[in-house]
Amino acid sequence: MSSISGLKKADGQRLSLTLAALCGPATLGLNFAARSPSPLIRRILDATFSLVTSPYRGDARMRELTLDVPGGPAIPARLYEPDGVGPDAGLLVFMHGGGFVLGSLASHANLCRFTAKRAGCKVLAVGYRKAPEHRFPAALEDSVAAFRWAVAHAGELGVDPSRIATGGDSAGGNLAAGVALELSPDEPGPCFTWLIYPLVDADVAAWPSAQLFARGPLLSRGNAIDMLSHYAPDPSAKRDPRLSLLDANGLDRMPPTYVATAGMDPLRDQGERFAEGLRAAGVAVQCDRFANLPHGFDLLLIDPQARRATEATCAALARGLAAPVAVAQAV
Repeated sequence: MSSISGLKKADGQRLSLTLAALCGPATLGLNFAARSPSPLIRRILDATFSLVTSPYRGDARMRELTLDVPGGPAIPARLYEPDGVGPDAGLLVFMHGGGFVLGSLASHANLCRFTAKRAGCKVLAVGYRKAPEHRFPAALEDSVAAFRWAVAHAGELGVDPSRIATGGDSAGGNLAAGVALELSPDEPGPCFTWLIYPLVDADVAAWPSAQLFARGPLLSRGNAIDMLSHYAPDPSAKRDPRLSLLDANGLDRMPPTYVATAGMDPLRDQGERFAEGLRAAGVAVQCDRFANLPHGFDLLLIDPQARRATEATCAALARGLAAPVAVAQAV
């Protein structure tokens, strides 16, 4: 795949015309942003993804919050509430993707609204600290603190404290699973984890899918490596089991889990291996691969196939929040 046109088809899969038109220039732009994540570039990307998902701006109400956490910095957050949910709603504590470097509350705002409406839950989006300004494990520390805050303030948020899940896309999926593994066994943990094409191994290049989709679409192997080098420049940090979750002990402590992978994604194989590892540890897991879609499909909702896939992930979240044990039936 030596050209942008070559990104449209690989491994027996093909992008739709809409996704091919989006992913060509977006792949080049993301390559540049991953190398030099300046404030201006971040704002441009935030505005772009917000525009692409703008038809869903009205799906849920949004409230700005500041999470004051003991012993750490205040964390900006947003609470999304769709119509029809009561004071005992389920809650998704959501960490956005962006390689620990890009993405924000703004870039994923309409995705959170879309998710809240279709899953019938509230969504607490977490504005964790990003690299290179804040390196590993700052993002994980903020995510754990935000989850603990949500549990402690469940009444204020109007949610059922027994139905609080963690979730996220890409790097956010890493953080969502990391929260579940980082919490001590004697404190409340998430009832469910919702992982959308998660990064779970910092050795990105080691996986066959990273060779197949080295140039993308959208996420390339190179920009995944670049972003990780900002977040975890020390080689030892890349093997830390809090980042490379495939190496983590205690996978059997994970709650019921949903894993979605994209068929045309450098991270596809590692996400699916993580699901296999959870299943081997006795965790109830559902893993869905969405063929003909790139990494980042949940932010490309103007494409019908990407939208249907994202709706399917939201349906899995609704099932997990309603009755996490039911996920075992779908394994």
